[in-house]
Amino acid sequence: MWLIEKTLKSIRKNNFETEMLMAAERLSQDYENDGELTVFTELDFEDFYEIR
Repeated sequence: MWLIEKTLKSIRKNNFETEMLMAAERLSQDYENDGELTVFTELDFEDFYEIR
């Protein structure tokens, strides 16, 4: 059972990574040409602090 479980987890992880790569490739043109999708990347290196 342990081997089957590990094999299934490995297959799921591989499928997830493949799907994410395909999605990123499909959206790459949108992110390169549409400034509205990347407007917040200017804030990537800003420090944010949560106020409670």
